[in-house]
Amino acid sequence: MSFGRIFFFIFGFALLEVLVLAKVAGLIGWPITIIATVATALLGSYLFRSQGLETWVRLNRKMQQGEMPGQEMVEGIMLLLGGALLITPGFITDAVGFALLLPTSRRLMARKVIDKGTLQSFTSVQGGGFSYTSYTRTGGNPFQQPTKPDDGHITIDGESRREDK
Repeated sequence: MSFGRIFFFIFGFALLEVLVLAKVAGLIGWPITIIATVATALLGSYLFRSQGLETWVRLNRKMQQGEMPGQEMVEGIMLLLGGALLITPGFITDAVGFALLLPTSRRLMARKVIDKGTLQSFTSVQGGGFSYTSYTRTGGNPFQQPTKPDDGHITIDGESRREDK
């Protein structure tokens, strides 16, 4: 996507947010609109903390059991995005942010993301480097351990070492 398209998307989205805020403020008044915007940010920060902690605990539990925490990793990214959207003033970003923070909708969206594409991960290897692995879901249960693909995907393993001069 080119810089121009990204710029016009962000500009158009910001303009839409301002129009929605102005319309709501025209209906209920500016003071209540501002209070509602601040209240959604506070509620969002509370949800972000509680849901983030729950997701972190589930991620650690799966890692200790030797399972790949793909669902939890995707949910963690959604939580970060949802938290950022909720502290951004506007009702459209608040609606999307709440959808990403509420457990039911977040888990449903995370399952769809996992089922649709490839789950990729970086893992540490002995010697201080990182290994990149690509896993592909082949359908079925989204909570099963994914398998490494044998269909032409490239997996690059390697190590990096920093040498200070």
